[in-house]
Amino acid sequence: MGSGPNVEHYFFDLHFGNEQVVDEEGVDHFDEGSAVYYGQTIADRIGRDTDYRSLTVHVRTFEGSVLAIVAASAGRGFEQLALMGR
Repeated sequence: MGSGPNVEHYFFDLHFGNEQVVDEEGVDHFDEGSAVYYGQTIADRIGRDTDYRSLTVHVRTFEGSVLAIVAASAGRGFEQLALMGR
């Protein structure tokens, strides 16, 4: 029997303005693509709040190198304008 699928551990640090929140727990993912997608999801959810439009999520590997830096999707800004127009 095999030992199961290989997973890697990634961390998702939040950066906004001069503030930074370091992820000390992290999350396991099967590949880099799913880790970046997860980081994008975090950025989109938090980026809905107008106070956090400058938010970026830094996806780090277990070794500490930055894999990706993602910001809220452009669609989130349009969603905010639509909600404010109501």
